[in-house]
Amino acid sequence: MIRLVVFDWNGTLFSDTHACMGADNHVIKSFGGRPVSLKAYRETIIIPSNTFYARHGCKTGQLLKNNKQVGEIFSSFYEELAKTCRARKGAQQLLAWLHSHSIGCIILSNHTVKGIAFQLRRLNLSRYIAHVLANDKPGTSMIKRNKLQKLREYIRKKHHRASDVLIVGDSPEESEIGKRLGIKSVLIKNGFYATSRLKKSRPDFIIDDLKELKKIIAG
Repeated sequence: MIRLVVFDWNGTLFSDTHACMGADNHVIKSFGGRPVSLKAYRETIIIPSNTFYARHGCKTGQLLKNNKQVGEIFSSFYEELAKTCRARKGAQQLLAWLHSHSIGCIILSNHTVKGIAFQLRRLNLSRYIAHVLANDKPGTSMIKRNKLQKLREYIRKKHHRASDVLIVGDSPEESEIGKRLGIKSVLIKNGFYATSRLKKSRPDFIIDDLKELKKIIAG
């Protein structure tokens, strides 16, 4: 029985793909690279972000040397766009349903705790989220991935069994985390990653809409 649902934030509960793409393109242009279309973005986006920027013409050494500046450029551009982004269709209804069934919900993200907390309050979703596992500083996801370690430690501390946990996201990273921790994974289309990349990562489920999660959880 599922007792905990671990949600990715960007592109999964929060419909901000275009905002992130705009901010990433702003960074790319700032460091001499070639901005990308939405199709190319979904086909090539990857964490750490510096790998993605380098793929589109930015120099790795320059990015690393100016990592703090990269984070600030991205964050200032993104946060302004994010102010008008909405929750993914069906997110509030799903979170309310999970709450009514005493199923815990947490967020696991490459974004910042502060940024997510602000949007949760703005969208009136805070009451449904027990904990946010994310980064303390902008720019962390530019140079490393740490979602796996954060979730592993959380599950250990909370004494959850792998069979009780479900991870939901819009990227191959969630599928990978699921396999590494022995938990079921669900990937949702039309977020940050092309559907072909989601399929290649072989999650347990691929869905078109968040409402499909109810059936998966109910079993």
